[in-house]
Amino acid sequence: MMKFAIVGAGVMGSLMGAALLKGGAQVWLIDPNQEITNAVRTNGLKVTINGVEEKVAVNAVCSPDEIKDKMDVILFLVKGYHSEAAAHSAQCLADENSYVMTLQNGIGNVEVLEKYYKRDKILHGILEFAGKMLAPGHVQGLIGPNSKICFGPTQKIIKDDMKKIAAYFEKSKIKVILREDIENEIWLKLRNNATNVIFGLLRLTMGQALGAEGTEELMKMVRDEVIAVAKAKGIAFTEDELCVNGGKTPINPELYAHLPFTAQDMKNKKMTEVEYINGAVCREGKKVGVSTPYNEMLYRMIRIMENTYAMQF
Repeated sequence: MMKFAIVGAGVMGSLMGAALLKGGAQVWLIDPNQEITNAVRTNGLKVTINGVEEKVAVNAVCSPDEIKDKMDVILFLVKGYHSEAAAHSAQCLADENSYVMTLQNGIGNVEVLEKYYKRDKILHGILEFAGKMLAPGHVQGLIGPNSKICFGPTQKIIKDDMKKIAAYFEKSKIKVILREDIENEIWLKLRNNATNVIFGLLRLTMGQALGAEGTEELMKMVRDEVIAVAKAKGIAFTEDELCVNGGKTPINPELYAHLPFTAQDMKNKKMTEVEYINGAVCREGKKVGVSTPYNEMLYRMIRIMENTYAMQF
């Protein structure tokens, strides 16, 4: 039985914790939010997917040093701006055999992790589905037929232990992709995430915004820049990959009323992950000589908003 510590017990961390428990893993959720950890300890972790609610018993702690054991896998699912502190604090859970995995939004988290862990033990990838927190310790997964978990090694060499990790995820019934080179999946997810700030600026759910005239055109301009940067970096995509849903953010039934996490943060006047999404696209674009004016405009607007929440009408 493999031991997993999930750093970040928000929506995605909780969903992955429940999925790994179903797969037979031993799981610890780590989150400094005592309201969440106390709810999980007292009532168990509640997960609702496609109208079916389940309750699972899972270990929940506020700090890594409460776990007196070494982990086979340390999975980071915190917001990007918490990555540095999370990576530093979780070192007590790792030994020479531990894998460190990031399935966080955006890019740049691997570079943070490799300050504290060996690069040949770092796995990276994406989660292609949505969710929301219904209450502390109770999360909803917005999971459909196109949902998937994708990951691979930063060194691009697959080992047997990585296949064992994938097997735990596979028992969740969500499609799992383990590949030597996972960069195209990461950048396709980044392409989707780059438009999430638009929903926050428009103050509309995904379905409402995409039903409004002009939204699709604006989103295409943002998304095209992301793929242009990726291609300039040497990342290859098949036409099928680029044309899923016609190359557009889908209005799946489960997502029509959904407000992406970045937009939720804007609504609640919290710091967003824009540094790791639109900001990262701009920085990578400059490195390879690709102009990204739409992403830069969104990035600058969101940073101004974050710094002036208290002044806004």
